[in-house]
Amino acid sequence: MDNFLSKILEAIKKLGIKPIIYGSFGVVNYLGNFKKFEDIDILIDDEFVNKRWEEFKKLLEGSNFNLVDENEHEFELDNKKVGFASKNILIRDKIINDYSELIQYKNTNALTLKPEDFLVAYKFSIKDGYRINTREKKDKDIINMLEAYLVR
Repeated sequence: MDNFLSKILEAIKKLGIKPIIYGSFGVVNYLGNFKKFEDIDILIDDEFVNKRWEEFKKLLEGSNFNLVDENEHEFELDNKKVGFASKNILIRDKIINDYSELIQYKNTNALTLKPEDFLVAYKFSIKDGYRINTREKKDKDIINMLEAYLVR
């Protein structure tokens, strides 16, 4: 998945985007490769999923990514998926107070959350109806692993 992430970052840097690696692939920064990953969740500036969506979409499609779900801003390349969402959810959902709390993701030109912020995010997400019905056990497993990581 690191190679897939590199392709994504290479494409979106053309628009000057500093992405935030989110979801379980972001948690890899702390827990290592704890599962087989099927997708990557990336948070970007709100304008690219709203006002500048057409420009963003054209850029990714020009980099051989196929749009698979416009509603979810989800693309596919080489049977791997990437979904984009607005980074504003981090503040809105009170995951972090300020973007200055973000840290560098591995050796990339991307950011991610601190482990304690991922814990807040996962505890918040298990209250969501969709997540309860489809991902509850997986999310609880990640919560348990993050809690163990934070007390070591």
